Amino acid sequence: MKLLKLKLKNFKGIKSLELKANGENLKIFGDNATGKTTIYDAFLWLLFDKDSQNKADFTIKTLKNGEPIHHLDHEVTGVFFDEVDGERIELRKVYREKWTKKRGSATETFTGHETDYYIDGVPVKKSEYT
Repeated sequence: MKLLKLKLKNFKGIKSLELKANGENLKIFGDNATGKTTIYDAFLWLLFDKDSQNKADFTIKTLKNGEPIHHLDHEVTGVFFDEVDGERIELRKVYREKWTKKRGSATETFTGHETDYYIDGVPVKKSEYT
């Protein structure tokens, strides 16, 4: 598999980023705390549900003053070329907050998170994605 493109949206501190690898090696340079590890974490989360420290329980939410910004979708999309089958495949994961409004209530309540999985733009279950 070769990476063609990696897109991040609201992943950790990166609001929007698109890297075009076109199947070549990527080298990412920058000062400390500029997002190099975040890009790698996004890639690993997309494929393996873990970060660069092999942790499955890590924060991908965008923070402001140390607190998460609510009602944001956090997503990573990777476009790959499968050299064996000669086909292009797009994988996308979207992590979002679930908010529910109880009947008769005017306010929403945070009830957890959910992750949506897509293969070539089609929603799939986690088991099929994995």
